[in-house]
Amino acid sequence: MNFAIVLKKLSMAMAGAAFVALGTAEISAATTNLTFDELPFQAVDDLSFQGVTFNFAIDGIDSTDANYNSFGPGSINFVNDPSLEGNTAGTLTLDFDMFISELQFGVALEANVNLTPGFTVELFDLAFGSLGVTSVNTSPLVSFSEGLFSYTGAPVKRAVVNFNETSANRFTLDNLTFTSPIVQPAPPVPVSNPIVQPAPPVPVQVPEPASGLGFFLIGALVAGSVLKKLG
Repeated sequence: MNFAIVLKKLSMAMAGAAFVALGTAEISAATTNLTFDELPFQAVDDLSFQGVTFNFAIDGIDSTDANYNSFGPGSINFVNDPSLEGNTAGTLTLDFDMFISELQFGVALEANVNLTPGFTVELFDLAFGSLGVTSVNTSPLVSFSEGLFSYTGAPVKRAVVNFNETSANRFTLDNLTFTSPIVQPAPPVPVSNPIVQPAPPVPVQVPEPASGLGFFLIGALVAGSVLKKLG
């Protein structure tokens, strides 16, 4: 039996079975909507919740002057208190646990005039490379000057929001919605034990009886010739 051939067939069968058992991952999308009433009043800096981590800093220094479940303009177009309220001198950073493909939120500034822009949003990809800065104009549709940021596109891992601090002292952010993927492995596919056929035996050549007799006669003649010379 040629064991090398048998082992090769067996390893190939096992590899195929493992590949089938792995299956194919299923990917779906999950949308998260934060209305900022889910947690008690608290500073948002370094707060992680529902797949996003908030950071808030003023002049590069972490600040507690932006709070979850706070209050601003009440109920207007894009903001409905409670909301995330803070100092416009600060920078609000959103770091997502998983990359997102859609992002939307409303912002209201404590001003009753049109602001161009009212705030800016810079998005970053999976390698934290900038995808560009979007300027959002705001208008006093009800009371505060407000606007809506909405994005759909390439994967995003971080969003950085800056506010027009020269025209307003306070901001509110509300209705934060983002969509991220959910990867679920497919159940393994059952595979029956592979049957490996052994290699056929290698035939052994056995001399025919006539051939054996011929060899015997030739040997006898040679031996007789040698004895004759010696005699």
